[in-house]
Amino acid sequence: MNQEAIAPAQPAEGLSTRMTVFTFLLGIFMGALDHGIVGPALSSILAEFGIGASWGVWSFTAYTLLFAVSIPVLGKLSDRFGRKRTYAAGIVLFAAGSLIAAFAPTFTVFLIGRAVQAIGTGGIFPITGAQIAMSYPPERRGKMLGLIGMIFGLGTILGPVLGGLIVERMDWQWIFLINVPISIVILLLLSAVRQSQPVVRKPIDFAGIALLTVLILSVMLGITLEQVTFVAVGVVLIPLLVAVERRSADPVMNLSYFTRSNTLTLLVSSMISGFVMASATNMIPFFSETVLGLDKGAAGMSVAPLAVASAAASLVGGFLVDKAGAKRVLLLGFAITLAAGAAMAFGVGSTAVFYPVTAALGFGIGIVVGAPLNMLILQAVDPKETGTAVGYISLFRSLGSTMGPTVAGLLLALFDNGFAVLFTISAGVSAVGLGLLILVHKTKRPAAP
Repeated sequence: MNQEAIAPAQPAEGLSTRMTVFTFLLGIFMGALDHGIVGPALSSILAEFGIGASWGVWSFTAYTLLFAVSIPVLGKLSDRFGRKRTYAAGIVLFAAGSLIAAFAPTFTVFLIGRAVQAIGTGGIFPITGAQIAMSYPPERRGKMLGLIGMIFGLGTILGPVLGGLIVERMDWQWIFLINVPISIVILLLLSAVRQSQPVVRKPIDFAGIALLTVLILSVMLGITLEQVTFVAVGVVLIPLLVAVERRSADPVMNLSYFTRSNTLTLLVSSMISGFVMASATNMIPFFSETVLGLDKGAAGMSVAPLAVASAAASLVGGFLVDKAGAKRVLLLGFAITLAAGAAMAFGVGSTAVFYPVTAALGFGIGIVVGAPLNMLILQAVDPKETGTAVGYISLFRSLGSTMGPTVAGLLLALFDNGFAVLFTISAGVSAVGLGLLILVHKTKRPAAP
């Protein structure tokens, strides 16, 4: 690995490095719990407000949309105001959104609470990656970044379980109220952190932030609702955003990310990783029920091997990054998802084959959404842009994650063998990721102006 291409560590003071990492990872765990904890309570929430299931999906849609919007904005602000301040703001917003959702008098106010939560989460996830990476020397960053995927996987697995327990024994509002004491603990720990960080001191790009927000909302909403008009609005805004960003002293969207082959390749790879992850996790229970004939309970649990393998692979992948280099490990991850996707398309007809293949698929997913991409983007950008760069990796993964279920649903509606087509496409995009990394990507960081 070309360690000289990576910025030196900027360890925090006032709190040990381990406790600082624990503080940031606690935010990841809280956010991951929230991803899955709402599902078991959804019927109770709908009954509380007297609305139908068709509106219930907006409790997830609003969260997804605002999370995607907030990622690049708060990532950029973390490079301007510091990661500690921006992360603290994200925690405060997440806690405030939790309170709004818990005490909402109407479903509209409840959705506002979910939106505020999502914006706060955008200040937690990418900034944690940047903070952890910059807290350790290059030779240890992969292992530590791997912890993010492991903690997120653990929270995602425990979320539905904890949500079910809360709904059985308490009012549904407690699935949100439990976030408040966790947030207070995080803020208390964070208050002891002292860190010197190089920051950007230029005018805030308000016009760029506004245009980028509308663009992302349009594209994500269009994909979610399968409405071409919204996507078209986002596409039309691209030239305008480019023109504004070219004149900005400190653009929220660094255009060089899209003109340099190495960074563009990483963004596309991140989108591919999100597509593979979301199409698998969303469709495997349905696949196991309709193709393998499992009952609904067993079908719901059929994704467990994938989830567990993914969490384990995040940690293993981080260790491998430190030993073999981020690019090689990412290539390995895409090779595994390619092989597992092909097997799902043509070779899975029984549970004896299904579970090992889905575990392998989960292991590949855990690698491609884990440490390697973050490490590679940090090698490719200026140290002052760590928050922005990791934020864009997260944004493109979120875009791919939104496309995954939408494309899957479309394929299942169009083809009798829709699952075979879906997993063939999943294998195909993994092959694209492999090809781009082999033929295009370079680890060299651009020279400073």
